[in-house]
Amino acid sequence: MTRARTSILFAAIAATTLTAGAAGAVPPSDAAGTPLRVHETFHVGMLRVDHVGAEGGTPIIFIPALFCGPWQWQREIAALSDRYDIYALTLPGFDGEPAVAGGDLMNRAVADLSRLIAARHLDRPIVVGHSLGGTLAVLFAEGHPRDVRNVIAVEGGHPVAPTPEARRRHVEAAVAPYVGIDRADFASVLRAHVLQYLITSKASVDSVERLAARSDPAAVVQWMRDALLLDLTPGLRNIGVPFTEIVPFDSTIDPYRGYASLAAKRAAYTRWVEHAPEGTVIMIDGARHFVMLDRPDEFDRVLYEAIARSS
Repeated sequence: MTRARTSILFAAIAATTLTAGAAGAVPPSDAAGTPLRVHETFHVGMLRVDHVGAEGGTPIIFIPALFCGPWQWQREIAALSDRYDIYALTLPGFDGEPAVAGGDLMNRAVADLSRLIAARHLDRPIVVGHSLGGTLAVLFAEGHPRDVRNVIAVEGGHPVAPTPEARRRHVEAAVAPYVGIDRADFASVLRAHVLQYLITSKASVDSVERLAARSDPAAVVQWMRDALLLDLTPGLRNIGVPFTEIVPFDSTIDPYRGYASLAAKRAAYTRWVEHAPEGTVIMIDGARHFVMLDRPDEFDRVLYEAIARSS
């Protein structure tokens, strides 16, 4: 695989030599051990919401990555649900939800997230998102800084803000592998061109491939175009609450993205996150983009520490 090709694949998800498996890796289908106790499932605008956990506790909103559903957070939701009031989102077009017509998906999702918080009288929830979900979490906090108490993004957003023209070229190259794909072929395309570069464990790749196949490839293109065209940097100064960016590093993959070492990747993200008054970067070594699957115990430790920073 060429450096250019690998770079495109990584950019497509920030909207990853394979090994046989990673010690401690947890396939998402086995992450929680027991099924989650979902109090109710409802829709707010185009968002599907699964309500789980301790009603009356501090609210947490979990937002999954591109082509993912709440199953991505199953382990973490199970661990937190006895203390926190949890709302797990599914974006349209993913995990069996129908896609929606029209553009501006990111800002439409922000508006629906605001409606959810108002309708359920959520007192400044903690917002946690991965990749596309992390980008959405940051975008929401930039526009609604008084409505959140803590923002946690897992490799969400991006420390580089190219010119709009360069960003458009980059986005079109990133979505090219998905344009015109038949839904029946989506799983095999994900395996061949994406998942093996984002997840270390073969067992987790197998699970994510099966679960992600419930998503609509046309919706993937839609969301990628909207998310990757954003420049979040100017709005970071609006986030006046704790903002944690959790960033994995994998020495076999990240050099192809332009990060020669963990220190280089940390420096790039730190320069970006420092635009936020209370921004913090936490690195996790030996993990790819789906760090919660590659190094679950370390990821959970870092996530719970970040949650404890809540103002």
